[in-house]
Amino acid sequence: MKTFPSAFEKFLLQEYFRLGSINKVYTAHHLGLPISFAGYARLLSKYHIIKSAGPNSRLSESLDILSKLSTYKIPLEKVYHRFAPRQIQVSVNTLHRILHYTRLGLTRRQGTALLISRTSDPQSFLTGREQYTPNSLLGKKGDIALPMAHSKTGEKPGDSIARVLQQEVFTNQTIEGHFPWNLVTEHPQPLMYINIADIRVTVYHLVFDQELEFSSFKLNSLKYRRLKDLHSDNLRPGVLDIFNQYSKAPEHSPAIYAPEFNSQLNLALLKIKAP
Repeated sequence: MKTFPSAFEKFLLQEYFRLGSINKVYTAHHLGLPISFAGYARLLSKYHIIKSAGPNSRLSESLDILSKLSTYKIPLEKVYHRFAPRQIQVSVNTLHRILHYTRLGLTRRQGTALLISRTSDPQSFLTGREQYTPNSLLGKKGDIALPMAHSKTGEKPGDSIARVLQQEVFTNQTIEGHFPWNLVTEHPQPLMYINIADIRVTVYHLVFDQELEFSSFKLNSLKYRRLKDLHSDNLRPGVLDIFNQYSKAPEHSPAIYAPEFNSQLNLALLKIKAP
């Protein structure tokens, strides 16, 4: 018989998705939670939460700063101190390391992005606005992004997809114990591979045949949008590249034929001379 989270368990699940890791939850609550670290980890396993992967710093922060570097073409330190928000988590040393690998044409991390459409309108795709990268200088809301998250090397594709759906598409449903596992196919085939900074992102195409409610602490204003309605100057790096590649070959392809390419961000960073 399926069990559903209690009020306290829902609170713990909510804090995990809001803050991104057990360590951050304990830090935010001054280590005063009436549950052990191991007990917290067991709670996540109990409700089949696919744990976060990759660094604690937010992917969107790194991409935002690197995008400004490619635009303004000034030293990374100046970009960091001029444009980075006060509460940024990624360090300048981490950004140097990411930039170093990107210029070498190497990837050292894995990611998963979802191109989600619906049967009734196959030309619209689910996107949301980044909650953590507002353009404070211009007073704009965050960039438009596809659901995307870090992945673990060698993990099952279904787990990679479920992590993105839990964190960026169906967070409230996951907390309530109603995550739609039926939407995670058993043997998903990659649509393409794209290198964004030092991350090799595997892109999957999901088609929903029903109207669903979306929720996330990372993306707001989640809804289906058409490419013609989006502006390239407020898209997260890689999003336009994925859309353009999909428009060239929208049919599903076997994994061995899935194209792999560099994002426009990577191509721009390669043109900037190293100091």
